[in-house]
Amino acid sequence: MKHLKAISRVWIWIIPLVLLSTKCSSDNYYIPYVEVDLHLNIIGELGNPAPTTDMTFNGGYNGLIIHREDFGLFHVYDRTCTLYPEHDAAVVPDDSLSGVYTCPDCKSRYLLLLDAEPIDGPATFPLHEYYSVVEGDLLHVYN
Repeated sequence: MKHLKAISRVWIWIIPLVLLSTKCSSDNYYIPYVEVDLHLNIIGELGNPAPTTDMTFNGGYNGLIIHREDFGLFHVYDRTCTLYPEHDAAVVPDDSLSGVYTCPDCKSRYLLLLDAEPIDGPATFPLHEYYSVVEGDLLHVYN
């Protein structure tokens, strides 16, 4: 019994030390918060895009990328580069590859088919994705 008390005393000191020694990294990306709550008509406003089609739209911090993966499945990303979220340059469609967006400042490239993960350049985080759900003929985009 004394042996268990000694072990529990050791753990009482080890756990707080471990928790105090770990800290949040300042290298985490952030996109400045902008409230997004859009109801977009898929046929009227978006032109009923075919699957694997993407387009840019106003909203978010630096604009939105709306990517239709399949008939009932959309992904909506903020156009802000995750390496330099505080700058005003938005990622732009890559002229050579469909579904790829490039940051004009750091040259990071993001592939929409891989959940907007960076495929080239110094960025290590994917583009920020907003919640999206299809409600009849409407695409609801929100955070």
